[in-house]
Amino acid sequence: MNVNEKGVRGLIKVIDDLQEKGYYTFIPFDDHSPVDLVVVDRTGKVYRLQIKYRERAINKVSEKYELLASSVVCGKKVPINRDLIDGWGIYLANCKKVVYIHKGLMEGKTLHTIDPNIDYGDLKDWK
Repeated sequence: MNVNEKGVRGLIKVIDDLQEKGYYTFIPFDDHSPVDLVVVDRTGKVYRLQIKYRERAINKVSEKYELLASSVVCGKKVPINRDLIDGWGIYLANCKKVVYIHKGLMEGKTLHTIDPNIDYGDLKDWK
């Protein structure tokens, strides 16, 4: 699977997870949008998400994944403007699980290791 296919797969998995939890989901029309998915809960609260597809590194023994606070645009690594997002929805491919990481967890970091055994909570837990 190439990078674009992985991105689409991650987006589909996150949308499916959110809709099962009762959220409404909206995909931006603009490819250059700072967010990949706009989510609205039943009370009207809006969440702006970056979506990531992550696989465990092949040479790693542990079931941990990495989240970088950057994206690749035209082959170049570009930092994500955290003022324009609320967090990340990440599909962890090896364990077939979606986790949500609030941008506050990445405060002052450019890299975070995600442990699929930790409950990172749901969007409704974000302040």
